[in-house]
Amino acid sequence: EDAEFFREKLGQFEADWRNWRMDEAFARPEDFFMESLKKMAGQRTLGLNAIRSNPNIISHSLTGAIDHVMCGEGLTTLFRELKPGTIDAMFDAWAPLRWCLFAEPVHVARGDKVHLEAVLADDDVLKPGEYPARLQVVGPNLALVLDRTVTVTVPERDGKTEPPLARLCFAEDVAIDGPSGAYRFLATFERGAAAAGGTTEFYVTDRAEMP
Repeated sequence: EDAEFFREKLGQFEADWRNWRMDEAFARPEDFFMESLKKMAGQRTLGLNAIRSNPNIISHSLTGAIDHVMCGEGLTTLFRELKPGTIDAMFDAWAPLRWCLFAEPVHVARGDKVHLEAVLADDDVLKPGEYPARLQVVGPNLALVLDRTVTVTVPERDGKTEPPLARLCFAEDVAIDGPSGAYRFLATFERGAAAAGGTTEFYVTDRAEMP
């Protein structure tokens, strides 16, 4: 039954490949499927950023480890082969201390503002104290658009409440007046701590180049 199911899906894909002239973007169907598999790691990281940055969420279900029930949701294919970037994405996403960074929208016109947020997910790692962190936005040719230092303060425990699993450390609308291309929003502790995560991307396009 599985073979019949996939044979039907393959026929539909081959028709779409011809009708949508996908050979203008991919040399062969295998390249299309590989690029599709590669997207899982980034999408998984984005989803776990949202989960771990919410202090009200204390756990979550990974759901499918494999692409069972033909839905493509797994960390591996139906043949139990790890999708590209799987291990790196999950190691980063589940780190006890990590930055969850957000840039919205992910595609802006030059001169527009992008909303940046930096949330620190802390699974009881940091001791009470103050931790300076550097926030940067770096554009094409290493152009520095934003360079800011913030202090992450972890208060002394009162013995009555648990420390939060996530704390908002930075939120600001930043105008991006730089060249077209990919920009990175970065967060780095300057001393006292080392966190995973700490990078996300957004894209800028000149208005004249936009459709």
